Amino acid sequence: MERAEEVLVKLPAEHPSFVKHMLHSHVVQGFWLGLLSGFCNKHLPKQDATIVLEDEDGHNYDAKYLGAKQGLSGGWRGFAINHDIKVGDVVVFQLVRSAKFKVYILRANNFTTTDGALGLLCLEAGKENILKEEGSNDVKSKENPKVQNDSSNPASESMKEGIRFSDTAIDFDDVKNFSNFNIIVDGLVIDCKFPDHLRKTYYELCCAQESFLHKDLLKQINLTLAVGVIMETTNIAEGIRACEARASSHEDFVVWKKTLEAFELLGMNVKFLLKRIDGLLSLSARPRDPAEHEGYKEMKLERAHAGAKMKELESRMSSVKDTLKKMDVEMEEMLRRLATAPW
Repeated sequence: MERAEEVLVKLPAEHPSFVKHMLHSHVVQGFWLGLLSGFCNKHLPKQDATIVLEDEDGHNYDAKYLGAKQGLSGGWRGFAINHDIKVGDVVVFQLVRSAKFKVYILRANNFTTTDGALGLLCLEAGKENILKEEGSNDVKSKENPKVQNDSSNPASESMKEGIRFSDTAIDFDDVKNFSNFNIIVDGLVIDCKFPDHLRKTYYELCCAQESFLHKDLLKQINLTLAVGVIMETTNIAEGIRACEARASSHEDFVVWKKTLEAFELLGMNVKFLLKRIDGLLSLSARPRDPAEHEGYKEMKLERAHAGAKMKELESRMSSVKDTLKKMDVEMEEMLRRLATAPW
């Protein structure tokens, strides 16, 4: 994330950009990539559209953008697999045109093309600073406007603050709005580990349950594990919101359920999400035992009955239309006879 922040600062200010931390459901199962809501509302179309993803080598890939759900669906899977994007990698999206992203991939464990480009950018920045120092004091005193305005970038401001100790224990009742919402684990404020859009979604989940979902996590839990649990829980919630009745949904639900059950063992409050997934599983699965899915069976019978009634009504309507045509013909014949009858 720190390297991604450096890339964001170096990118041209006229092209809006944001970062996404890759999670399991982004690049392993499901392949649904929800984008930042604020970014989508401001820069992307409201309706479904094809978005072009250009990689660091200049190759273009088409991806399906779902305007109502504000995320990438079809096409993103192929891009992620072709570029071997892994869980833990960070991807920077730069909107270079109305429907085209330049994509920079920063690997969790490897040096990438983007890192090399970042090094060159830093070198150029160093040269510029030397020239400024050799110039007049007026030039030296000027601030870089792009860095100054970086707060408008969707990247999290809290990321720059780092991990810090919490002064006091905070109860969720004390949280009045998003501005004073902090994610605290074992007395450490770890907001810096989350992009703003992810922290905002997690805040909304906590508001819905009126408590911190992570408050009962195991004591002295590994901090990286805690961050991963919170991130993946939030991402699963986003995936549930964006799910469609497609063949792969059932498999996604099963994976999400197993993941959340594991998180529950660690103390995460995910019962409400498990309940929602159970409901979705019951709708997406074909009933094996009619007794277990009586509601589904009744709905199916009711639909079949409605379909039969529709056909019956269509048949009657056709018969009525035929009768009306015959009557029209007979009336025309009567009028013709009356009109042509002898005086």
